[in-house]
Amino acid sequence: MEVISVVEGPRGPSDETPGDTPGTLVERVHRDAARQQVAAAVALLGSAGFPAVATVRAGHPADTIVTHVITGQPDLVILGTRGLSGLRRRLIGSVSGKVARYAPASVLIARTPGPIRRVLLGYDASPDADEALDLVARLPFRQRPEVTVCTAYQVVEPFTSGIAPTMVVQVLADHHESLRLAAEAAEAASANAAGRLQALGVPAHPRIVQGSAHEQLASVAAVLSADLLVVGSRGLSAVHRFFLGSTSATLVSHPPTNVLVARHAGRATS
Repeated sequence: MEVISVVEGPRGPSDETPGDTPGTLVERVHRDAARQQVAAAVALLGSAGFPAVATVRAGHPADTIVTHVITGQPDLVILGTRGLSGLRRRLIGSVSGKVARYAPASVLIARTPGPIRRVLLGYDASPDADEALDLVARLPFRQRPEVTVCTAYQVVEPFTSGIAPTMVVQVLADHHESLRLAAEAAEAASANAAGRLQALGVPAHPRIVQGSAHEQLASVAAVLSADLLVVGSRGLSAVHRFFLGSTSATLVSHPPTNVLVARHAGRATS
């Protein structure tokens, strides 16, 4: 494991590089504090049986972390959701949101402490959703959590304004049929994914919801008191837009739980 802390300021050599001299007293104080923080984190991880190294860099936090991920190619990046004031976060976006969008690795946004007992997997049968499913099966949980595989479906409401009254009935009937077919497809996808997890020894059960994927996943996570919400980085539905769109800084922090964005190593979201 590697613990990295980024000090905002002009880019400079890493803490391992000889001749590292910050240009100002403030930068020096911040970098010294960062060294102490990562050293304490490394010591804590070591005491728990996780060998770790410390890294301190200077630059823009999100850009620096993404560049570091591209260079180091880790399997997983873990970040918190805090670190900026509310006003500044609204103006430039959170570090966690930007890293989740651009880092070519799976990213875990840590929001809540404690053991992982309940996992909510957002699944839409896309390749990236399959990657999220595989990651859930591989994660080294101390105890196997119960996984809810949630698939959302949504059909656009028909536009009936200006349509002849004799056609409205047919339009509504077609919409009802579309809803039925979408619900059946969602149920089949969710059941299939839950079955695949069960075959791998992971307790799982399916669940379908009607509505916008990002709204429904956040709602179900709250209802289930899920400890972890897992999604692919891209999908067939709006799941990826929820976590990785242009307003990712706000949306990543929206679910009341930890969020894991699963991605093949070396592949960023464009």
